[in-house]
Amino acid sequence: MSQVIYARVPDTVKDAVDMYAEERGTTLASAVVGLLERGLVATSDASSVEQLELRLATAQAQKAEADASLRSAERELQAYQALAERVGQVVGACPACGEPITGHSVLVTGHCASCRATLSDLLRLRSPQPAGDGQSGRGGISERDFLLLLGALGAVIGVAYVASKS
Repeated sequence: MSQVIYARVPDTVKDAVDMYAEERGTTLASAVVGLLERGLVATSDASSVEQLELRLATAQAQKAEADASLRSAERELQAYQALAERVGQVVGACPACGEPITGHSVLVTGHCASCRATLSDLLRLRSPQPAGDGQSGRGGISERDFLLLLGALGAVIGVAYVASKS
């Protein structure tokens, strides 16, 4: 079944519809029906397009947030890797057995890996006493090594703090 619609249109619209019908080899009536149907579909799809655009904007915002979190996590990882490198360095000698002590032994385990003696005495500073191999003298940590370890720890904490604020 079909209905008749009478409508006045500007000359420019009428000319454009005539040209559209001629280009496609259809009648004026078929061209008008086709254009009206396309217009109605586009109008009904407008809300769907708006919803898709909103979902796209939301996804883009979530991606930006995830990218920022990733950059922050990468900075934290670099800071922890720097700390891991530093804690592996020899910082002194065990007061009990004289074996070399690493930053890991002082900061993490709190005891000598060789003899299991506590390392609280290591935290008192001694004057540097060259032992011939560049290590600190027995029973303490050199001020230089302690300051290096403390500086590395401070840098890691600073980087982690800055990364957490980003």
